[in-house]
Amino acid sequence: MAAHTTLPEDPARLSRLKQVSPDLADDYMTLELLAAGLAGIQANQHKALWSSAQPSGDPTGFPPAWKAGVTRLLWRALEDGCHEVTSHADVFRWCHAPLRQWPLALWVAPSDSDLLLIENGQPSAFAEQAARLLLSKDPEAELVENRCYELMIAVADRNGATEQEVQDNYVQLRGFLTKHAVASDIDLLGLLRAFPAKDANGQPWVKHWFSQCYRAQPASSAVVLSFCEGCDNPVSGQRGCGTPGCTGGRVARTVETMSEYFVQNRAVRRFLHDPGLAEQRMFAALEPQFGQRLRPWWGMDAVDVAIDFEGTGKMGVGEWWAADVKDHASATLLGRSFRWNPRAASKRRILVIAQHRFEQPDYVDDLTTSLQGRVQGIEVMSETAFVAAALTHDGRRRR
Repeated sequence: MAAHTTLPEDPARLSRLKQVSPDLADDYMTLELLAAGLAGIQANQHKALWSSAQPSGDPTGFPPAWKAGVTRLLWRALEDGCHEVTSHADVFRWCHAPLRQWPLALWVAPSDSDLLLIENGQPSAFAEQAARLLLSKDPEAELVENRCYELMIAVADRNGATEQEVQDNYVQLRGFLTKHAVASDIDLLGLLRAFPAKDANGQPWVKHWFSQCYRAQPASSAVVLSFCEGCDNPVSGQRGCGTPGCTGGRVARTVETMSEYFVQNRAVRRFLHDPGLAEQRMFAALEPQFGQRLRPWWGMDAVDVAIDFEGTGKMGVGEWWAADVKDHASATLLGRSFRWNPRAASKRRILVIAQHRFEQPDYVDDLTTSLQGRVQGIEVMSETAFVAAALTHDGRRRR
């Protein structure tokens, strides 16, 4: 395949494409459709499609999103004078290559040009981010992540009598997901004791939530598993943990069980556990100085981190900083989808980028560009810069 570089938009090209469809010039929309199609194929367990770069099968059986994405590519190929798009198999083959190597010169941000849609035999982190952005526009689309979040809210609410108790419950449950990529049946018993509220059928709400987040594995009284010492994710085979930005090595640990242990579902791990690692690093750095003035996942996750500098206990009263922490593969897709929760009425509103993303070439520039004209009054910082700024500001206020 010939490699292409990203270029500024050509007005004439945009005009021609918009004569066919107003949004056809948006290559990110095409990628979102293809990614949503890949998610649909994976959900339907068409495993043969992941083992080969040239899948066989009836194109009419592919998800509508995939077919729409391929159709858009056909129009783009005609417009660009490219004749390499001939079948669905061709597009699948492209999905295994970086975007900059596609025969069509995709108009994507420089920081996205090396991303793939299929990586290690499954949808990449970029593909899942793109699919979530598209599926979020469909009210009937229910991902595992969404169901986990809904049940987490239900468990927190059913087990709390006051607003503060509900918030504390939520923080405990959210923290459990970050700290337990693998949990035992002993851990589950602890949750059942801490959150005893039951539904109309006599089943604990927390058990519903746990079953949505984890899949069970049989075990004896103890099992030895391989973990990543950097992020505590389980490691199998010869590959690393796969957690973005993690360079930890493999360690063996004994997990005490009665009869089974549980491993997080892939969606929960990727969209709640792994991004939560950056949040936990920030909590660990800030809590010794701020104590109760640090509010993890404030307002049932209206923001990921809130700091109550004056200890008023009520956002909007006194000086507050609030931060939304993001760890996304694509800066451009993050910028296109980012919204600030209006309930977080803080003095400073900060979009905190996980350190390993912030240090990638072009990432911050592409994010800033995609945010322009969409959100106002939002600062962009790395996680280490946010921690340093908060600690320094608090120290000066207390002199």
